[in-house]
Amino acid sequence: MAETVHAEPPLIAGDAVRVGEDGRPILIGSECADCASRVFPPVSVCPECMGENVSPVALGRNGRLYSYCTVHVAPRGWSVPYIAGYVDLPDGVRVFTHVVDAPEERLSMEMEVELTTAVLGTGGDGEAFSSYAFRPRGAESEDA
Repeated sequence: MAETVHAEPPLIAGDAVRVGEDGRPILIGSECADCASRVFPPVSVCPECMGENVSPVALGRNGRLYSYCTVHVAPRGWSVPYIAGYVDLPDGVRVFTHVVDAPEERLSMEMEVELTTAVLGTGGDGEAFSSYAFRPRGAESEDA
């Protein structure tokens, strides 16, 4: 299982995640001024209306687990096995993500999850890298 961290080591998600003043991650998506749709990750053209009037928007930190599976094969340096899944955010955005801090048998569809960061593996230089991930709400205080 991936180890939960707070923005260390460096995040590999580019413009899709920022660290807030409180040290917690924030997902950044795009919102279209023409049709009001929101998407993740951020885009320069709206996939709904093809409009270019999009701007960055902070997305919610909490959501519900839509689906998940255990992945046993990954690129070199990635920690396996890991759980990949989709999380539905309240603003209508579905995010593809790692799910951490709980074994698969403790997960269920529609369970509440929250945004975090996690070490996902090591790069070619041997340095660890991290990205956004979701975990069951309250997982930090429970025995995973």
